[in-house]
Amino acid sequence: MTIAVIGWQIFIFITIVISGRKAGWASAFWVIWTLVQVYALPLSVIQFITIFIAYSIAPKGSKET
Repeated sequence: MTIAVIGWQIFIFITIVISGRKAGWASAFWVIWTLVQVYALPLSVIQFITIFIAYSIAPKGSKET
């Protein structure tokens, strides 16, 4: 992997993790973006794995009533 690919995955990871309670929306955005913009299967797989891991560890917070 090149530095650009690794940097892009770090950027995606950070945007999902810092989105907090909106991590689902951020993940949905990145999934749609990946489906539309990434045509190489290996890069898509790497990106989907990054999205899954970031969403899994993103703080969900408590819902306000």
